[in-house]
Amino acid sequence: MPALLPIFKKAYWSLVALGFIYASLLLLLTHPTLQRHALYAHRLHTGYWDDLERPESSGFGKNEVTPFFLPTPDGEELYGWHILPLAVYAQNERRLSQQPLWSPSSNFTDSLACKLLIEDPEARVIINFHGNAGHVAQGQRPATYRSLTSASPKIHVFTVDYRGFGLSTGAPTERGVAADGVALVNFVLSLGIPPSRIVILGQSLGTAVSSAVALHFADPVAAEKHLSHEPTYESLSTKELANIENTAELENSVRKPIDFAAVILVASFSSLPKLLLNYRIGGFLPLLSPLRPYPRFQKFFLGKLHDTWNTSSRLTALTSTIVNSPERSLRLHILHARNDWDIPWRSGEENFQRAEEALYPTLNPDHEGEVEKVEGTGVKISGELEDNQRKEVWLGESKRIELIFEILRFGGTFPIFHFHFPLFHSMGVEDETDSFLLLLGHNKIVADVPVAVAVLKAFGLV
Repeated sequence: MPALLPIFKKAYWSLVALGFIYASLLLLLTHPTLQRHALYAHRLHTGYWDDLERPESSGFGKNEVTPFFLPTPDGEELYGWHILPLAVYAQNERRLSQQPLWSPSSNFTDSLACKLLIEDPEARVIINFHGNAGHVAQGQRPATYRSLTSASPKIHVFTVDYRGFGLSTGAPTERGVAADGVALVNFVLSLGIPPSRIVILGQSLGTAVSSAVALHFADPVAAEKHLSHEPTYESLSTKELANIENTAELENSVRKPIDFAAVILVASFSSLPKLLLNYRIGGFLPLLSPLRPYPRFQKFFLGKLHDTWNTSSRLTALTSTIVNSPERSLRLHILHARNDWDIPWRSGEENFQRAEEALYPTLNPDHEGEVEKVEGTGVKISGELEDNQRKEVWLGESKRIELIFEILRFGGTFPIFHFHFPLFHSMGVEDETDSFLLLLGHNKIVADVPVAVAVLKAFGLV
């Protein structure tokens, strides 16, 4: 027994050291700058050696992608891409390829791509908001653009890097990134594209941005209230707060509310605090769950979050706004993969349920998931629980409000190797396909067929 004492001592001090490192890291992450670097991971990208101004290096044809810089009202410059529909590019390949490589510093409205967009009265636009880390051309993102622009000769895609990402200036905050999304939508609207031909599409962090943007155009006052938790906002004087709220109310009264063809959220989370409670870095390393026996410590660290991205609350506000305006419409489509190792599909379900809450006064579901229409309102569930499943809720005979939640068994998976390990199921991964997938269900789903189909249906192209 005495011979074992040194081993126990080493194990004890090793655990103490790990605990100290863990606590130190959490304390460091309470600093606003470090916290936002960890949250947005905007400095983790390949733009340091990749040439983002040469989209051909990402597999596109010459001038199929038109890069541009978009100024924001607060003085930042966002780097963005416009991607032509594949069929349109093929029809105009010679003209496009004979032109010099487009410079993002040029005026986008002078480009041939812009001319092809605005001269097509049936053109549709997807405004795409990507997740954290990387840039517009990193990872699965080019494959996403190709999937969407190949789905129909009418579909164009616009996307930008948020402030601090890629070639964009500035540093990300919730208020700033939401403003970036609004700036991109305003830019597309300024080209003469009506909202009825625009779909807002977001993946991961981009779903939070999409929800904030949709709420801004539906109800600026409600959108501003969802940003009021920020320390910069709380430090303002009563007069300054009143000015901000009056500006939002003025915008709400002067500008007609805007409803888009659809808002599509892929791999969404309900809010950052809820996500972090059970979040595992890389699907394995827990962040705050080791503090579960100490709820006061969890509450302390969650209280130090500077950006909360409360998507579920924004969706409730968005749906409520539309419900109370009989002349308005909303199509909200939420998709999530069961094998999402990064954000469990229950988070997407919660977002759907919170949006659905705004319709509860008019819904009367029975035990089988079907309801008879009550003044044009209904619910329908299709699919098996262990496979793909779809739930639809609608309001009005014309379905002026339509909420859809789609659970997909797979999310762009590519099995690296096979084995059976039931522990993964207990970690929140609902798919039991004996495969190690390493987050592919989270990142690749947006480039999959179900998302392209959701877009086609939203545009009424099928």
